[in-house]
Amino acid sequence: MPSTVYRGDLAEVTMGRETGLVITAGAWGGLDVTASTSGDVTTLTFSNAATGTNGSAGAFTNMIFSDATTLKYPKGLLVGSQLRVKSASGNFVNDDYTKGRIYTIVENVAATIKVTPAMKGTGASTDGDTFMIDALGTPTIDVGMTYHANALTSNESVLTDQFVGLAATVTLPETKVEVFKSHVVGVGRDVVVAAPQKMTNEGGSLETMMHSARWMYYALGNEAVKLPTALTSANSGVVDTGTNTDAIGMGDIFIGLTSQGTGAVTGGMPAVGQYIIVEDSTAVLTPFSDEVDTEVLFPTGSETQFHTVQRNEIRRVVAIDTTANYYRIYVDSPFDFDHVAGKQVKKMAVDTSSANGSPDFDVTDANWGQITNRQTRALFSMWRQPSFSLETSMRTRNVGSYSGEQSASIPGGTADSQQLTRIYKGCKVKSWEMTADADAEVKLKVDFDALMCYTDTGRLEDNNKGDRYTAHRMFENTASTKATRKDSGIAPNTEKPFFFYNGTITAFNTTMAQVTKFKVSGNNNTQALFTVGAQPLAEVKNSAGQSLEQIPFAGSRNPSMNVEGKVEYECSMEVIVTDPLLWHQFRTNRTHLYDEPITLHLVKNGRGANREEVRVIIDDYIISDAPMQIPDDKSPIKSELVIIPKHVKVVSHDALLHC
Repeated sequence: MPSTVYRGDLAEVTMGRETGLVITAGAWGGLDVTASTSGDVTTLTFSNAATGTNGSAGAFTNMIFSDATTLKYPKGLLVGSQLRVKSASGNFVNDDYTKGRIYTIVENVAATIKVTPAMKGTGASTDGDTFMIDALGTPTIDVGMTYHANALTSNESVLTDQFVGLAATVTLPETKVEVFKSHVVGVGRDVVVAAPQKMTNEGGSLETMMHSARWMYYALGNEAVKLPTALTSANSGVVDTGTNTDAIGMGDIFIGLTSQGTGAVTGGMPAVGQYIIVEDSTAVLTPFSDEVDTEVLFPTGSETQFHTVQRNEIRRVVAIDTTANYYRIYVDSPFDFDHVAGKQVKKMAVDTSSANGSPDFDVTDANWGQITNRQTRALFSMWRQPSFSLETSMRTRNVGSYSGEQSASIPGGTADSQQLTRIYKGCKVKSWEMTADADAEVKLKVDFDALMCYTDTGRLEDNNKGDRYTAHRMFENTASTKATRKDSGIAPNTEKPFFFYNGTITAFNTTMAQVTKFKVSGNNNTQALFTVGAQPLAEVKNSAGQSLEQIPFAGSRNPSMNVEGKVEYECSMEVIVTDPLLWHQFRTNRTHLYDEPITLHLVKNGRGANREEVRVIIDDYIISDAPMQIPDDKSPIKSELVIIPKHVKVVSHDALLHC
């Protein structure tokens, strides 16, 4: 008999980057945006987006609108996100963000987005008016989704299609409600007034057997890549040599072009799902304390002693706009660095080999483990941390629930799996810990909080019940081929974790041969902040009185900001003492600078020269504790070093296209 209870083996957890949306009037073939206000709520209505071709500018093959009006975004998933307006003239000039106007989305469905407080302007947009939805709490759009008024027919999704890692344990953020209670004079001893107040989603945790450096990107915050080579195949090459590329600002989510790209190799716009690389050799500083006579630049300098990095960045393409004057390539996460106009942009296709430039794991006997087109990246902390979304679904049967996957699994059907799908939005890593013990796998634990929780409520609708949101099932409908596994961050044969016995540790300019334990941790001191300014709509319910809101109270009772604080690091090593070096390093309280970092270097097994490897680099540090007690059992003397570093950086070489 089929199971009737939710079980852990039937649950899925995936994650995705948060990107935001930029919707510009006049783009997408002539989009119009009209605003109308009722009370404290303004409704933005879309119309006239092109659905065919745009003359000589080319076909609209990857639009964010499925027709002239319908935005390809799941119903209710934008709730709680913040919207800003950029307008130089026309009806929305008084809503321009430079005047301090920030709006909160309280509803999104098909052709409309509702915001509060009421906007200053109403009426039709002027070409160039831009409606910018912030990245925090806004999962990346999936232009492959389909919206329908009927839940049963709808096939909604966002790009929460990334592998979370070899997770040993996952703790989802706990949704908690603070209840207001009050006693009233003259009405006995019991509580008289009770009402729900603020809602929090805290306590998320993920412990993985570390097989890649992906989560270190979310723990630290910035990524710079080494330029890939051999992008000269049929689906890879130059999008634009720099002749037509606009400047890219830190935090932007698209690359603007003055006309359609033309390059030296293949030319033309990339396709959705391909990757683009912004080539920028301009140096940008990484955190360091000691000034140097000669600048050391990653990736051309020493991988353990670099002070600056080239600003090369890689992103996945999520949408293309070929409207004249609005040529844009939209990407899956905001850019980390500023790029001046004129930078070369290349594209790379993901396939089942390395022919189009994507990394590939060599399985031949002679080169087992070698990564062809190995990706090299530097990760470090700077001005911000990227946010992410965590998608979780659970079911009672091992079948999908969207009617297109399994027609009998619709609500009430013979194979109904009772699917429950939730997306935790606005997550940031608040603390993390990497541990490695002798003869054990390297473990990485990240702790995070979320701003709010979206729940698919399609099963509660009165008619045509169904799962609106199509849950990502990692190896059933998401990473089911070699190419899609690469896309999701779990390329074939790369799932083995790093092991401590395949690593080396250097410190004080010496290779530490007798280390039995190693741990490095960081605390980002993030804070979830509540603000005034979200006026909820009248609650929508079904005929049975059940709420159909995907995010309760339009997110007004949830925090609206997740802000980084000061960064603090700590490192510890258990060392079998073989000479007085450690004690002399400790007793003099000397600050160890960039030229003698502590480096944990891990390499996976294999025959190839360019295998998967990662370096954790700790510099500018002081030893705060180095006990050397004589053990009672006459065993070797060990010292548990406690080290306080200023900075932590990571260099990885792997098959990940983008963290």
